[in-house]
Amino acid sequence: MKTLLALVLATQLAFVTASAAETSSIHPAIAAAVASPDRPAKDKERDEVRKPAEVLEFIGVRPGQTVIEYFAAGGNTAEILARVVGPKGRVYMHNPPWLLERPNAVKAIDERLAGNRLPNVVRIDKPLDALDLKPASVDGAVMNLVFHDMFWLTPDVSRVLKDLYAALKPGGYLGVVDHAAPEGTRDRDARDRDNGPHRVDEDFARRMILDAGFVLEAESDVLRNKEDDRTKPFFAPEMKGKTTDRFVLRFRKPK
Repeated sequence: MKTLLALVLATQLAFVTASAAETSSIHPAIAAAVASPDRPAKDKERDEVRKPAEVLEFIGVRPGQTVIEYFAAGGNTAEILARVVGPKGRVYMHNPPWLLERPNAVKAIDERLAGNRLPNVVRIDKPLDALDLKPASVDGAVMNLVFHDMFWLTPDVSRVLKDLYAALKPGGYLGVVDHAAPEGTRDRDARDRDNGPHRVDEDFARRMILDAGFVLEAESDVLRNKEDDRTKPFFAPEMKGKTTDRFVLRFRKPK
């Protein structure tokens, strides 16, 4: 009986220790940003699927940094970034003209930033290949489920990556999260905006970014789903209640 009790207590202690270690592995600024009571309820509903705390910790977002989020849309991730980098940091919230032609999208952005509620966020409403960021002025960049969109938003994704490389400070990071397409499909499933699966071949994306001069520093399985066959868009009816297989990569501009 004593042996059984000791085993139970040891198991419980191990669980508590593991849970504490997992929690402590998230930077306090990230944990506070995700848990902020000022975040919209609709944003928080996505947290279980997108796991923003784990993803931003992996990418390396920290207080005081200047970060750009590409194709930020309504600003769910941009808001978390703004809260993480804090008053001494800055977030460039980028959106392309295509999105700004949609009244609902503009309304969402305006509501996100209304009343100067995120004073360290700077809007960049420009094409992907014309952001005009100063050289070596940015600590990091985030492409959250949007790298595949670049293939229909611009004719030259390579230029976008090279421009970003120039804008990053030496040692700056690039975090890329996206829906994985079947191996060998390259950008096939990304180019068709209206009918495509809205995915990109992970190896193809990796090689493109490496060709721009970046170094692949780490990969994370935090958003992997081995049950996804990688053929359907995330919004397909048959994907309701399911998640796509998503790759999470961190690149670095060498110092």
